[in-house]
Amino acid sequence: MSETLRENVVQRITVIESKTVAELLVELGLSINHVVLIDGKRVPLTFKIQENDNVVILPLIAGG
Repeated sequence: MSETLRENVVQRITVIESKTVAELLVELGLSINHVVLIDGKRVPLTFKIQENDNVVILPLIAGG
């Protein structure tokens, strides 16, 4: 099994002010090469995250 799959990669973060997806990724030290879901829907980097939004950040996965 991949080491990444064994790691605990779930974190809970509270957003206390509105910010874009891109700003959140920078704040978390992540690249823009991630898929971001807000309340279950994929959103662009310019999407404004609000205080009560449910945010999921997933790495892009390539393969074939």
